[in-house]
Amino acid sequence: MQDNNLQPKNNEKLKTVRTYLSDMADTVRENEISVIKVAMAEQKKREVEDLYLKEEGTPMSKTLWIVGSIILIIGASLGSYFLIQKKIQNSKPVQISKVETVISYDELYPVNLSDEDILVSKLISARKYANTSNKENSIKYIPLTKDVSGVKQNISNKEFFDRISSTAPSSFVRSLSSSYMIGTYKKDYSLNNKANLFLIFQINDYSYAYAGMLEWEKTIAKDMYDLFEFNTNKNRLQVTENKFKDIIMWNKDARIIYNENGTPMLYYIFVDNNNLVITDSGDAIKEIIDRINIKNIKPL
Repeated sequence: MQDNNLQPKNNEKLKTVRTYLSDMADTVRENEISVIKVAMAEQKKREVEDLYLKEEGTPMSKTLWIVGSIILIIGASLGSYFLIQKKIQNSKPVQISKVETVISYDELYPVNLSDEDILVSKLISARKYANTSNKENSIKYIPLTKDVSGVKQNISNKEFFDRISSTAPSSFVRSLSSSYMIGTYKKDYSLNNKANLFLIFQINDYSYAYAGMLEWEKTIAKDMYDLFEFNTNKNRLQVTENKFKDIIMWNKDARIIYNENGTPMLYYIFVDNNNLVITDSGDAIKEIIDRINIKNIKPL
């Protein structure tokens, strides 16, 4: 009985053999999978390294990138510098050189106008500024300009008449040349004596200009009411009732209009066939005539 118990059974032997073989197969299979995993991991590592190399670029691309960055920084710095310099330049007051005018002048008061600016208000401000002059018989020249595409251009006499809403006859405006002068005259430096505004128009056709002024007399006081700030108790429409009268000034024929107190409000005078002066001051007329005569004297 005991011998029989010591003998292995057939089915147990077969079971031991199958287990061994299956273990071997499992081991071989696992080793194969491990090799594949290692190979795949190595391949993935190489791919990641290649990707980093591409991102970092070649030595040449790195150099070009650095040079490009430096150029960009320098360009931005130069651009900022020029913008700052331009802003500083624009903030400086515009210096206008002395230009050829109908008469000589002592000071310059340029007025640059936008489309929205009211010319009459600008000229009134210029006259008030001229009151501060500390020189006797001082002439301030007021050139009128406007910006056209970033360039300053002189305002024509036609535009001047339009901007003051003038009713001057078109024949009169056409009789004038393109040369005219607006300015102020200050007899002395006393603040009690205000500066006087004057207009000088040069003439192409004296006959038309003279006839045009006689026609304009009907409404010129209304047109000039605010510009010259007439000393009168009458309003703009009532002042047209005042009639011009003849007067002789320095051996020249002139026309004058008085206020209700007999005080002169406005003069106009043809200094010669080429120059017409409109102002509110007899002293200004005398100074203008003297300067025209001096300018017309030809050197020997």
